[in-house]
Amino acid sequence: MYMFVYTDLIIEFFGRIIQYVGLFIVIGAVIVSLYNVLTPKYTMEQVRHTLARQIIFGLEFVIAADILLATVATDFFQIGRLGGIVLIRVVLGYALRKEAEFK
Repeated sequence: MYMFVYTDLIIEFFGRIIQYVGLFIVIGAVIVSLYNVLTPKYTMEQVRHTLARQIIFGLEFVIAADILLATVATDFFQIGRLGGIVLIRVVLGYALRKEAEFK
């Protein structure tokens, strides 16, 4: 009995860490992109594509964390909420991939 409680806590802990790693990747990408916009050696097109790729990379971490957190969800409301969040993030990732490929 206690083993399952500790397992759930460990999975939730690592899920949160992975989620924050993804968020820090996105925040770092935005900060670097803002700096690159002010630098004359980068075009706006280069900054947009780089930012889109970096957001996609961070989003993959956040989606992986959501999948981990869904495994320890306690009721159907949490599962539905996490499912909706994952669906939105997958659609956002798809749109960003299309943006990054468009030249």
